[in-house]
Amino acid sequence: MSKFHEKVEAQTKQIIGQMLGDDLLVREGREQHRQATEPEPTNPVSSDGSDDQGIVRDQRGQEQPKDKERAQHVSRVDRGGDPPGKKISGNR
Repeated sequence: MSKFHEKVEAQTKQIIGQMLGDDLLVREGREQHRQATEPEPTNPVSSDGSDDQGIVRDQRGQEQPKDKERAQHVSRVDRGGDPPGKKISGNR
């Protein structure tokens, strides 16, 4: 479930709890909203001591490489079925 969906669900719980006079439902909604607004924990360092080389989301929710410098300099091996793009080819 996305953070946005969790927040909306929590707010809905609070509103329904207020309408029904159910304090427990209001408290549950507040707690759920608090958990949904907390920043996500960072990935721990792997057992070999290196950082996790993955994809993370920025403040706008867009996917970004965790280590931008490494992502720009990592080498790729053309496996034949790669999508089109800039490729260095010795055949031309």
